[in-house]
Amino acid sequence: MIAYCPTGKFRCKAEQSPLRCPMTGTPLEFTDMPAFDPASIDGKGSGIWRYAAMLPVVAEGMARVTLGEGWTPLIPDTWAGYSLYWKLDALMPTGSYKDRGVSVMVNWLKGLGFDTLADDSSGNAGASLACYAGRAGLRSCIFVPASAPEPKKAQIAIYGGELVEVPGPRSEATKAAEAVTCSSRDMAYASHAWHPAFLLGQMTVAWEIWEQLGGNVPDWLIVPTGHGGTLLGAWRGFQHLRVSGITNKLPRLIAVQAVPYTPVYDAFVAGADFVQPTPHMERISADGIAISYPVRWHALLEAIRYSRGIAVAVEEEDVVAAHTDLAARGLFVEPTSATIAAALSQLPSGLIKPRDTLVAILTGHGLKNPPRVSAM
Repeated sequence: MIAYCPTGKFRCKAEQSPLRCPMTGTPLEFTDMPAFDPASIDGKGSGIWRYAAMLPVVAEGMARVTLGEGWTPLIPDTWAGYSLYWKLDALMPTGSYKDRGVSVMVNWLKGLGFDTLADDSSGNAGASLACYAGRAGLRSCIFVPASAPEPKKAQIAIYGGELVEVPGPRSEATKAAEAVTCSSRDMAYASHAWHPAFLLGQMTVAWEIWEQLGGNVPDWLIVPTGHGGTLLGAWRGFQHLRVSGITNKLPRLIAVQAVPYTPVYDAFVAGADFVQPTPHMERISADGIAISYPVRWHALLEAIRYSRGIAVAVEEEDVVAAHTDLAARGLFVEPTSATIAAALSQLPSGLIKPRDTLVAILTGHGLKNPPRVSAM
């Protein structure tokens, strides 16, 4: 595979494991991937690795690092007057969708010979990396905002990750992780926001949805969007199906953000060609998408617009209400996931037609960030 800059100005061998184009500073992606071949799907394979033929990331002779991640349920339901399918990516080994990308990324980086992996995270990516690094026999160092939910920090620690709490906004944790990895040859910056192997793993959610819908692509896909790994990964996965001649259809995208962390929404509504960094310090329940400046903003805006989709911003009180309502019907997810349920209640009338197929991805388990309760 080749790592390439979306601007087309830089290409290099993926074995170098680069993250940024040295000319533009934009994040890289893998290209020259194997075509998607339904005949090559391993029906006996577990989770995302049923697509191993399309994920050439495990070094020859190296045992695959996996915990059975992927192949999460797709269940029919109704919500806010819409018929839809919930994709339960909260039901992963570490309780979040991050396991798709992290599993692929850890396999890739282990094959390159790194012995320590680092990332900055609000919690979910850090927990996933600590888990899979431990499974691979590697060390991990996770930088988190000091304000990150305690259950997420505890999860990182129990997996054996070195937990580094950083004061200030989420961006400070990023700066700390980048500073440490830049000064070390043995430590890789295993960034869920930047690393192309993480995005590659996220493509598998599209392939699963396609299989679970009987070889069909949904009309709409709605996803919580911070750095946008799930939204963009799914979009790339559906694009790969089309490029491979499997389908001629792509879903329309709905990107959901939570106030005040709405850089993609603001740019989309304004018709802007760029995202304006707007650092915030507010604590919100949807901490997983409290991102002021998503590094793949250009690709996200391009995907939403090309798909004829939309971006939606939801308020805190609506997220809290949706979180409770989802749990009441058996869907205990973290507030970040509840943002999409809140957004469905405020979509423009007539946008989604009665016969449209709508898939909503629930990205994190409720125990990641449970609500406080008072004894009766």
